[in-house]
Amino acid sequence: MSPLPVEPAGGTGPMRVVLCSFPTDEDAARISQELVERRFAACAQRFPIRSTYWWKGHVETASESLVLFKTLPKQVGALFRRLKTLHPYEVPEIVELDVARVHPGYLAYLFDAVGGGAPPYPLGGDPLSPRRSGSRRAPATLSPRGTPAQPRRR
Repeated sequence: MSPLPVEPAGGTGPMRVVLCSFPTDEDAARISQELVERRFAACAQRFPIRSTYWWKGHVETASESLVLFKTLPKQVGALFRRLKTLHPYEVPEIVELDVARVHPGYLAYLFDAVGGGAPPYPLGGDPLSPRRSGSRRAPATLSPRGTPAQPRRR
């Protein structure tokens, strides 16, 4: 059993971004290709980076490749496990970020690409349904006799 959770405590968004750094762009490209092909992620973006970090009693500096994997909450545990298996580092950086809001069109693409079925509507409502304009009315306050209280005038 993996110590990596499938769903983090407190995660609420419909999408996750998993960050992972690799020693070379070739490693990043090869592993990204496999993970997207196997639908652990819908997309993997690679960036060249320069890292400075503490390792085994020394400060090290290295060129690396950072990958952003875009995925669904239900795929994170499997993505973590597969990254750990494929990764060349002794202690790979594998970090999950909860994405609270996602454009509905991109969310639909993500669910289609990763095989999640139909996406949930953000914040419990259909993003394409018309919304009533204006502010909400405050609830009426009741007088001690149970009838609506009249507002005071100054």
